[in-house]
Amino acid sequence: MGSLVLDLQREVLKSNCDTLNALRKAHLIATKLKLKEFDSWVQNELNGYKCTYDDIPEYRDVRGIVKLHNPLRGWISAPFEDEKEENRLSHRKVFQSISEIIAFSNGEKTPLIYFPGSVSQDLSQRAGAPIVFEAALFITQASLNSIVEKVKNCLLEWTIRLEAEGILGEDMHFSQEETNMAKEIPQQINNYYGTVVNGDVSQSQVVSGNHNSIVLNYGQASDLMKKVKDSIEQEQLSEEDYESAMELISEAENKIAAQKNPRIIQVALSGLRDFLVAGGANVTAALIVHYLQTLG
Repeated sequence: MGSLVLDLQREVLKSNCDTLNALRKAHLIATKLKLKEFDSWVQNELNGYKCTYDDIPEYRDVRGIVKLHNPLRGWISAPFEDEKEENRLSHRKVFQSISEIIAFSNGEKTPLIYFPGSVSQDLSQRAGAPIVFEAALFITQASLNSIVEKVKNCLLEWTIRLEAEGILGEDMHFSQEETNMAKEIPQQINNYYGTVVNGDVSQSQVVSGNHNSIVLNYGQASDLMKKVKDSIEQEQLSEEDYESAMELISEAENKIAAQKNPRIIQVALSGLRDFLVAGGANVTAALIVHYLQTLG
């Protein structure tokens, strides 16, 4: 019947990956291996975060534009006391389930995050409004897509670490030895996303494995990102899409600098490519498409 871990790995690497199905498979694997902490993260992604605001992962922080709804004029810009307040209110963490995030990211309307009444009241008073206007954060669909991509990256790196330790789950079953070894692998999600390690990206390294082998030259990958950054300056992207693209580029650069597993870098580049295509930055996207075609 094959390997549970490698089956999940293949699912995450698909260009049309079913993120919900991938998370359900991860839930099954984590349950069988008795990895309660990692499974807690998986279930939070599936069902939504019901924890405190600070405990929501940082990759779920999105940035947008704060506006007030004037019943007569529609949405208007919100006035801020200072730049610090603007920066604080322009960032919010998304607690909804991954299925809701996917639905919002594929919807026709601009996604909104409404603020509590106290924030609406403060901003309305500052705007001199006769009544309390509703306040909301306008975010981009790209920022929500970025959350989905980062969840897939977390799952991929987790499966790579399991595979490296020989924890495969053949025929829907994990041995006692595999279960014991799995406990030695970090369960905290921060160990699978966001860690930046400085490295010499000019040094070439060939990495391959027995499954889904990819040969990657880190120096060439670094050169690609320089070309991408130069090219994107010539694209006609909105301010929001440009900022989101730069975040995805930075994420890919960090993984290349840390000389992450080639499969992780491939997923990061594929996510950046898909975002650029959706935003109409076809020239820059073509640079990435060409590079991905050279990977063995």
